[in-house]
This record gives sequence, C-alpha cells and structure tokens, in this order.
Amino acid sequence: MKPFNSISQSNADVGIKVCCTEDDKLRSIGELLISDSGRMILKVLFSDTLTANQIAQKTGISLQLVRYHINKMLEMGIVKIAKIEKSTKSHDMKYYSAEKFA
Repeated sequence: MKPFNSISQSNADVGIKVCCTEDDKLRSIGELLISDSGRMILKVLFSDTLTANQIAQKTGISLQLVRYHINKMLEMGIVKIAKIEKSTKSHDMKYYSAEKFA
C-alpha cells in the first residue's frame, strides 16, 4: 500500500478535491444538510416558490425554525427571494425559491 502523500498521476486525474474543514461556508452548508428540517425545506423550495408560513404549513416545521433555516440559506446563496407581495394587511410577504447549484 502506498503512503498517503505519494499519489500516482492516474489517481490525481480522478478529480477528487479535498476541502478545508475550516471553511465557514462549507461548514454552514454541512450543518444545513445534516438537519432533517433544513433538507426538507430545501426539497420543498426546489419544486415550489413559497412564503415562510406556507413552508411551515407544508412541512409541519415550526415557523420560527423555517425562518431560521431560510435566513441561513439566504446568507449562503442557496435560497433567493423570488418575489414580494402585499398581504391583505399590507404587510410584505416574501416568496422564497431554491437557487440551482452544483
């Protein structure tokens, strides 16, 4: 068996990329994806454009937790505000959708 630091050329061409675990964005994405509620919210937003309240109703996740995850996803650029409409009480209602990412 070869030592770890002696990678052959054929293995280097495979395209494996080692990411630093100190990267804050990578850590945040990992924390989001390890959470059942975060994954559920993201899955819903890949197929629909919804308000935080609609997401909470559709998933059964508390509105407070939905807002927490939405804010994290906005910071990471995973989710965007697709549109803003006025409610019957003239409050802004933000509709969210997932950004396509590789």
